[in-house]
Amino acid sequence: MALLVVVFTRVRGSIPLWIELHRLAASAGMPAPVRNLDSSLLLVLASFAAARLATARGRTLAVLGLTGSIATGATFGVVTALPMLAQGIVLATGFSTALPTWIGVVVAPFVEELFFRGVLVGVPVRCGGLRFWPVALVAAIAFGAVHVPWDGSAELGHLGVFAATFAGGTWYAWIVRSWGWNMWTTIVLHGAMNAAWMVTGAADDAAGGPWANVGRAGTIVVGTVWTLRRARAVSA
Repeated sequence: MALLVVVFTRVRGSIPLWIELHRLAASAGMPAPVRNLDSSLLLVLASFAAARLATARGRTLAVLGLTGSIATGATFGVVTALPMLAQGIVLATGFSTALPTWIGVVVAPFVEELFFRGVLVGVPVRCGGLRFWPVALVAAIAFGAVHVPWDGSAELGHLGVFAATFAGGTWYAWIVRSWGWNMWTTIVLHGAMNAAWMVTGAADDAAGGPWANVGRAGTIVVGTVWTLRRARAVSA
């Protein structure tokens, strides 16, 4: 079901009925960024449906990792993202407060973490008993795939975007598992990392650039060291 939803969100722009629905929404004055939230809505609905099918009644939020401590997740996410946020301010070409930017900072991280980590990783591992790393890598491939074009316009430069998002998806999955499947850790971290580049214009896409990736490397080091220390403390 999850894979079908991912494919549909990628190809829906070529379905006549879907195109007509968008035209009607546009004629009614709905802005394009809002119309394009249909993909996010489908992924959220699929996430809750999948989690409900995989577990007992009343356990849906827990399986998706949404019952973890929001304060813990927010602290980890914001502090870990500080190197990127600081460098983003230094490299800023301006500060964007447009609707698409805030969708990328607030909506996209929540939806993507819920679906790609909560459903594609959490459900198979926690409910199905599958091994973590094979599942995490397959989910990361799917995560990377949705960040490159599916309409034939993909080019060599998109390999960097795919590699960065594949690696990021694997890292996020490891963090979520290491923090007791608290999805707020990566929701906040993902949003803060997006903000570091999208609000400031420090990078054009997920691949970043030589300078922008210095800040990202700092964030990866902070998050990885913090998570490893927590894992050691928990196991002690």
